[in-house]
Amino acid sequence: MDDCCFTQPFPGLPKPKMTSYDTYSPKTTSICYPWPKEVTGIERIALSAQGDLQRILSAFFGRPVSVALVYSQTTRQQNLQAPFEAVDSPSPAIIASASPSSPILQTRQVQLQCAGKTVCTATSTVRITSPECAHLFLQERYAIGQMFRRLERVPAFELLSVGLGPVKDVEKRSPSGFVVGEENSGQLWRKYTLVIPHFECEILEVFPSREMFALGEKWLTRHASGPNSAPLADVVATDTKPFTFRPLTIKEGLNLILLASFALMIVYEALFRVDAQC
Repeated sequence: MDDCCFTQPFPGLPKPKMTSYDTYSPKTTSICYPWPKEVTGIERIALSAQGDLQRILSAFFGRPVSVALVYSQTTRQQNLQAPFEAVDSPSPAIIASASPSSPILQTRQVQLQCAGKTVCTATSTVRITSPECAHLFLQERYAIGQMFRRLERVPAFELLSVGLGPVKDVEKRSPSGFVVGEENSGQLWRKYTLVIPHFECEILEVFPSREMFALGEKWLTRHASGPNSAPLADVVATDTKPFTFRPLTIKEGLNLILLASFALMIVYEALFRVDAQC
């Protein structure tokens, strides 16, 4: 754990559990999370995104990033004492009834895609308690990140856990509060919450490979032929390719013929002058 944001006043006592937070003042901003030591700087930027991950990934890759829905399940409560009931297609009446005492709940999974590749899979549970938010999210189908931009609200953000490797039970944490997987160490994930009035989200995001952050656009190109591609060392080694011959184009062939004809004409003229002098 990074202790830069914590001072232990009594070294003989156990260190209290550190919480994740970010603060600001008129001239200072401080972001303090107990990151796993393996996480790099560019990865910390993505892991601390607060509802704008799609925009950050678009800037990182220099390409558009789109949202593709995998599945969604919507339920609602008519009142807080009633059980949740499934909603196949939210009607205007159901959307208009959304309130703190009659919430709408949706579990959904989406993929963030860039150049046809999945760069993040996000599974979220969203609680909606106003007709405006229900209309934008369920009828106009705004994605979660776009909801905050559309409503012009900055969400309250809390990072719950970060992990390397497969997603583990978040209750089985290390002393720092984070989980390190035993396999598939190339995978990176986080769990966090985003909250604004009447729109609350708990989200699990999984990045398929940490090499994505190391290679950037090259990672997109490398995976164009499928997941069974060369490792990182092989990608670096293949940057310098040996020279190979290729067939000439028609234009190149004509230029070569003209150049040869011009050279023969010069040689013939030189020989003619030598014969004339003799």
